[in-house]
Amino acid sequence: MSKPESFMETIFQIIVVTVPSLIVLFSALYIFKNQIDQVRPQDAPAAASQAHRPHINFQSYERLVLYLERSNPVNMVMRMHRPGASAKMLEADMVKSIREEFEHNLSQQIYVSDEIWKLIKKAKEETIKLIGLASSRCDENASGMDLSKILLELASSIEEFPHDVAIRYLKSELRSKT
Repeated sequence: MSKPESFMETIFQIIVVTVPSLIVLFSALYIFKNQIDQVRPQDAPAAASQAHRPHINFQSYERLVLYLERSNPVNMVMRMHRPGASAKMLEADMVKSIREEFEHNLSQQIYVSDEIWKLIKKAKEETIKLIGLASSRCDENASGMDLSKILLELASSIEEFPHDVAIRYLKSELRSKT
């Protein structure tokens, strides 16, 4: 073989390899560009609305609802009952639990409205009062079971717990922000 034929053959082989590769490359780029163009118009309005929407801390709403559920007197009786505990011990444990969980969630108030935070504080205060009222109706040597029964009786006479009101307002506020 002579040099010109060898050179032509090499060029031909390069063309045979690169032309299909270039066709595949341009086809992939074309498909990729079409997919990006289809996605971009859908994302643009969402991105624009996200820029104007305040940051919502969903976790704060979840934590506050959890606090309200855990400090609900009915739930507390079920969760905190210990066989053999006195009424005074159960009362002290319940009040301590409510206060500790409230303190643990104090920072969440920056993510909710002042009205919601007032409702949460009211739920805490009313629950502590209810536990105190139930305890005052117990004998000196009453058991935790006695306190639980009185607390549940008092709770059943309440039409709507402050906890339920606060949870309803939390849900409403969160829905209005999304």
